[in-house]
Amino acid sequence: MIGHLRLGFLFVIIALFASLLFLLNQDGHAPLLAPESASVRAPDYVLEDFSAIRTDENDAGYRMLLGKKMVHYPDDDSAELEQPRLITIEPGKPPVQLKADHARMSAEGEDIYLSGNVVIVRNAGKGRGETILTTSLLHLIPDQDIARTDKPVEIIETNATIRAIGMEMNNRTGTTQLLSQVKVVHDKQR
Repeated sequence: MIGHLRLGFLFVIIALFASLLFLLNQDGHAPLLAPESASVRAPDYVLEDFSAIRTDENDAGYRMLLGKKMVHYPDDDSAELEQPRLITIEPGKPPVQLKADHARMSAEGEDIYLSGNVVIVRNAGKGRGETILTTSLLHLIPDQDIARTDKPVEIIETNATIRAIGMEMNNRTGTTQLLSQVKVVHDKQR
């Protein structure tokens, strides 16, 4: 089922995670994340209880990334985050907050995997109510403006709750495809 859900706020999150890597002085020549193996990887740095703020050119908006721990691996230029929390404020757009138990980012943020209790909240604004998206795993592909999961997803808006197994959002086309077992409950009284 292809729905034209206005969940573009996810792609704000994509840009935020990708921009974090610029704060880390990446060189951009490493391959994508390799599958986890039994070998021990050695990090080149670890940040604990960290926060980073990035403002736009006019200081009108900002992005704040907080986390319990970030570990950077030089062998593939990837980073792993524990309890990442992202807050974005942009002029003319509702604030967006994201949290997950874990995140893995490939070099330059080509692939970002959010896992464990992934929750994205877009605050109410411009005639729309608050939107909350929850899932257990979300794969973000910033260069293609795509977010996808093959796990259960729930989207709660002011008057509707949407549940499905699997989702692919394409911000370039403005479409969201819910892949299977789609259920929509519309509540006019909410």
